[in-house]
Amino acid sequence: MFAAERAVVIGLDAPIVKSILKYSREGKLPNITRLIENGVLAENCLVPHPTITPPNWTTIVTGAWPGTHGITCFHIHKPGWPLNYCPQAFSSLDCEAEYIWEAAERVGKRTILLNYPSTWPPRGKNLIQVGGAGLHINDWRMDREGNLLPAFYVRCTVADEQLISTEEYPLADVVKLREAEGWRGLPEGKYLEAEVKLGHRNTYDKVQPVHGFILVHGSESEGYSKVSLALKKDANKILFTIGRGEWSPRQTITFKTDRGEKKCVFKAKLIELSPDGEKLRLYFSPFCQLDGWSYPPEIAKELENIPGLPGRIVEATHLLGWIDSETWLELMREENTWLGEAAAYLLKKYDWALFFMHAHAPDHFYHAALNRIDPHVCKDENLVKEYSRIEEEMYISLDEMIGKILDAIDEKTLVFIVSDHGAVPSEGRFDEDYRERSRFVTTILSEAGLLKFKIDEKTGEKIVDWSKTKAFPQRSCYIYVNLKGRDPNGIVDPEDYDEVRDKIINALYNYTDPKTGKKPIVFALKKEDARILGLYGDRIGDVIYGIRAEAPGEHGRQLATGEYGVGSMKGLLIMAGPNIKKGYVLKRTVWLTDIVPTICYLLGLPIPRNAEGAIIYQALEDPDYLKNRLEELEKNYERLKAAYEVQKSLTHNYE
Repeated sequence: MFAAERAVVIGLDAPIVKSILKYSREGKLPNITRLIENGVLAENCLVPHPTITPPNWTTIVTGAWPGTHGITCFHIHKPGWPLNYCPQAFSSLDCEAEYIWEAAERVGKRTILLNYPSTWPPRGKNLIQVGGAGLHINDWRMDREGNLLPAFYVRCTVADEQLISTEEYPLADVVKLREAEGWRGLPEGKYLEAEVKLGHRNTYDKVQPVHGFILVHGSESEGYSKVSLALKKDANKILFTIGRGEWSPRQTITFKTDRGEKKCVFKAKLIELSPDGEKLRLYFSPFCQLDGWSYPPEIAKELENIPGLPGRIVEATHLLGWIDSETWLELMREENTWLGEAAAYLLKKYDWALFFMHAHAPDHFYHAALNRIDPHVCKDENLVKEYSRIEEEMYISLDEMIGKILDAIDEKTLVFIVSDHGAVPSEGRFDEDYRERSRFVTTILSEAGLLKFKIDEKTGEKIVDWSKTKAFPQRSCYIYVNLKGRDPNGIVDPEDYDEVRDKIINALYNYTDPKTGKKPIVFALKKEDARILGLYGDRIGDVIYGIRAEAPGEHGRQLATGEYGVGSMKGLLIMAGPNIKKGYVLKRTVWLTDIVPTICYLLGLPIPRNAEGAIIYQALEDPDYLKNRLEELEKNYERLKAAYEVQKSLTHNYE
């Protein structure tokens, strides 16, 4: 009866739609292009404010605005908590709306989730879930008791990436190479060695690091040119040997932890090795645990041999100078390969009605590189060329991931490619005062006398003086009044609440950036007025603000319609499949809240209880197909009923 039997939703975090369309036109994204040509591209897909990860991915799978589902920023704040306490918003238990898979479960339908943020612990029984406690598999934004981590801290199972280096790099393990001795089975030659300790960074469990040995191979003619890793000084126990610029094969290693032995996979790359052996840089990818992140738990076992790496691939090590841009790209490919292969395996193996997944590569890329590919900001043509190439290759990798998923489904499947937000470069990112400008809201409140600081007598650090502070900026777009009776250190009387909010708003609007002469604030609203943005309830600030696109930061505080340089904050939405128009560009405004109602309409699923979006009728070939189908069924019913009445009225008697 229904147009489609299943729906696949593939989420890309922070892609720039303009870039995707550019590479599509150039023939570099065949799978995305196929979906556009055989489906609908929403030209004006808008995302909720703030334009940031956890709330908007939650909106996509609930059909509810952030004010309804309660995930109101990357971090969460609840009444009664200190104003400076905001842990990361990655627990499904904090979502106050029903997920689409919970609604589907009511009619016996199964959902598969793959690396979908803010959905752990699993909510549902007829569910297959892989990841969801962070932005990547083996990425945890909460501790083992489920307590959310503060700031942007993360824990990894088993451990985060490492750099072994003879030179000082931030957070690297510095070693001193010496002549190798005590090795069994080594052929005659020239060797250096160093002892290393693997698996000790950002660990989720208490991990006993694995001790090993680096062996550097040399010759009289070429100098030092290769590196091996062994867990014992035995040539027959060498795990891998690689030359400059080479990756090791995928390795398996077991760590002892306080929760038992944990098997992990990793890869290593020899980034640098000077012929004289004086300089060495050996990079290790995250040590990716092969279990502990799935529901049911045994699902992880089925994915042990999936190609690629189920790990946390981020921009930090590139920014720290550990790896070059090409190595970073290769790591993104490893993660995208794993996601695509894991998705294809699950889709082929199990019966399912809904599939949701998320890939975070674009977001990490743009945080590090967007200002290096935009000529408005970066005047170094070589940098622009280098990072534009990495951007292109990143999208090609994601397109290949999408292709693996498309090959695993049939013609009765709806396909949605979606994003939580876009990204924009920052005007003046390379200015020497950028760091101060990025904190301009703190400056505004301080200069207005609403935010006061003092020097901590014990540490000598500048801290908030709560006894004199009337307003405090929090998270991406909120300002709180330090209110008596609500906040632990409140000093503002309730009768002065509106007066303080007016002062905050006036101060925001009055501010002019001294470097550009522009006013970065485009709106500042009292919380009751922010309902027009889908923001309300007790998890938002007393004042909500938004900034112009080119103000500091790639996304978060910027408007959903923000455009600057090569960037755009608009969301990505491509739809294809049964009853979806072909080759159609949809001009109407579409919100992320509209995705769930549209899927439910086309699949005949119950609408999640808190969904607030609308069906995207203009994308459908036959918007009234359910009504028309119902009319056909009613006609057939009347025909059947008439035939039955005729048969029932027969009075023949053959006795």
